[in-house]
Amino acid sequence: MIICPFHVAIALLFVFVIILHINIVTGTQETPISLTKKQENYTFITEWGSKGTGKGQFLRPHDLEFSNGYKYLYAVDRDGNRIQVFNKNGTYLFTFGEKGQGDGQFLVPYGLDVDARGYVWVADRGNHRIQQFDSRGYFISKFGNEDSHPSSELGKFDNPRHVEVDRNLEFVYVADSKNNRIQQFDINGTFVRAIGELGNKPGEFNLPTTIEQDSKGNFFVTERGNERIQKFDSNWRPLLAWGTKGSANNQFCHLEHLALDKHDNVYVTDPQSDPGCSNKPRVLKFDSNGNFLAKFGSGGAGAGQIEDPEHLAVDTDGDVYVSDRKNNKILVYAPTFTD
Repeated sequence: MIICPFHVAIALLFVFVIILHINIVTGTQETPISLTKKQENYTFITEWGSKGTGKGQFLRPHDLEFSNGYKYLYAVDRDGNRIQVFNKNGTYLFTFGEKGQGDGQFLVPYGLDVDARGYVWVADRGNHRIQQFDSRGYFISKFGNEDSHPSSELGKFDNPRHVEVDRNLEFVYVADSKNNRIQQFDINGTFVRAIGELGNKPGEFNLPTTIEQDSKGNFFVTERGNERIQKFDSNWRPLLAWGTKGSANNQFCHLEHLALDKHDNVYVTDPQSDPGCSNKPRVLKFDSNGNFLAKFGSGGAGAGQIEDPEHLAVDTDGDVYVSDRKNNKILVYAPTFTD
């Protein structure tokens, strides 16, 4: 007898349907995989610091940045005109810098970056220049204004607030805040080009304060004047922007600074301190496309509370280090997850 392949296929399909029906009726079918996303929260872990000029004390702490191996946490002591260095647990290690205009001295240091070699670059805001140090704080070089006066000339600065060295050690980018532009230099401090101008269109800036580069080479910039974050590709072509003034989860009020984690998520300090805003300081977390993920922080001077969140850094565990310039301390928060 000749068996028709078509009839065989129909028979097999019928058997499969019967088995599937039996499984559903008897409750033996496989449990479907849950696609429910877990809610991410942050829990206070520890803090250190107080007002003063001693070791581990601050006069308005600002930028925080880890060394490449997370051995050092560099902390800008803004009005103390120095950089203090700690380990991840907050143990004081050493200090470099003092008030002045000479090499290795500062006048209102603001932001910093650690490059792929471990060298430390500091935006010396009051002196309108960038300084470079080795990992232990020994002066290497400088570029920018020579007379410590603000300037709008190309290659010079008016209140530079942040510096970012690219991953390939080719270029240095400076947030030239009051000139409303990003300036690009080669690794030796030679001017290359200016990026952007005053405005609120894509690629324009209003008081840029921080530059960070992600693992794909994209750049993120915070703008206090526009209360937004802009994302650019590696050639500084605008990709997207998010944020307006307000207190919603995708809004900012007196927007300060940002940091990226190893997954390129974006963390932002949002003091909410301008008139008409919530006056509830917080840290916001977004994915790399600006989608809101989480927020944390509560106002006050008690343990785990923040009054004026300034800068922040994120370690490999996802713990977030936040500088509170009003309470003169550094706080650490760890991620937790709930269903």
